[in-house]
Amino acid sequence: AFVVMFGFGWLVYITIIRRVIDKELFTSLLATFGLAILLQQALNLIFGSDVQSAESGFDTRFLFGGMVTIAEIKFVALIVAVALSACVVIFMKRSRMGQAIRATAQDARAARVLGINTDRVYAFTFALNAAICGAAGVLIAMIWVIQPYFGVVYSIRSFVIVTVAGLGNLVAVIVTALGLGAAEQFSAFIFGAEFQVASVVCMLVAVLIWRQIQQARKRQVVE
Repeated sequence: AFVVMFGFGWLVYITIIRRVIDKELFTSLLATFGLAILLQQALNLIFGSDVQSAESGFDTRFLFGGMVTIAEIKFVALIVAVALSACVVIFMKRSRMGQAIRATAQDARAARVLGINTDRVYAFTFALNAAICGAAGVLIAMIWVIQPYFGVVYSIRSFVIVTVAGLGNLVAVIVTALGLGAAEQFSAFIFGAEFQVASVVCMLVAVLIWRQIQQARKRQVVE
């Protein structure tokens, strides 16, 4: 899945993203959301809208005399996620492409002056993101049920995490993701599983309001 999605991400960048990357942000958002809707409908036609599950082949482990049950696939998913995160961090800090990605993210124009092929960097970054999403999708499919429209919920979760943690801070992203997961489980326990997704949307609204208040305070300090 990692290799296939890497190639798919590179193809999407060449055919779609490259044409809108230098335009307004709203144009890029429309292009990516349009692609997401297209993929959702394609998957809906192929697999249907009913939820489906994948057989992982792992058993359930009983701990503390059978009082606690934990699926072994969740341990495997945790190990894979930690290993993949560590590889990405090492790649970004030690490899030349990782340094080029960081330089381009900070100042694309200066990176071009220094001889960095920013178009290749953008393509590689988009493909790498697609590959990571592909690996995460495989783990999610083995742990939970899936259907073509589940991506919207994970997009909202990702937006909440990035908004709270900020860009370029992996430790804050991990801590925020764990906190979001704990908050979801707590809300599902208190209000019921049907309100778990609604709690994510409420968190998104709260984070946006909090960010707006922060920006207003910063503007007052500057003035």
